[in-house]
Amino acid sequence: MIKIKNGMNLILFICLAASLVLSVACSGDSGPGYSSGWVGATPLNEALANGKPTVPEFGAATCVPCKAMKPVLEEIVAEYGDRMNLSFIDVRYNSNLTTKYKITLIPTQVFFDSAGQEVTRHVGYWSKEEVLAHLEELGFI
Repeated sequence: MIKIKNGMNLILFICLAASLVLSVACSGDSGPGYSSGWVGATPLNEALANGKPTVPEFGAATCVPCKAMKPVLEEIVAEYGDRMNLSFIDVRYNSNLTTKYKITLIPTQVFFDSAGQEVTRHVGYWSKEEVLAHLEELGFI
């Protein structure tokens, strides 16, 4: 049993305990390819196996450019979701995928062909027109 001798030790103990609880709570992954809940979004593990081109965006709910990309990608999902997969991977909850795909900055969009092979990637915000032009150039739409 830990004996607490003074107030400073108590504060240190509480901080360490809180830190341990938070690190355990935040370190878990939500499974392969956690999706943000966009309408039409497909989890990454399913998307890479279904024979369609796939574009996951790696980002975070608190990232300003990621927030700006969300409506752009949701519109593309609504218009082209039958031809390709789009998903959002929150880097805070999917460290395994963040590491696997070597994500260092967010937002990052990774473009996979229908065989699940990475073709290219883009870092940062893109307008809908820029994303669509790139998708057309790759033959995804």
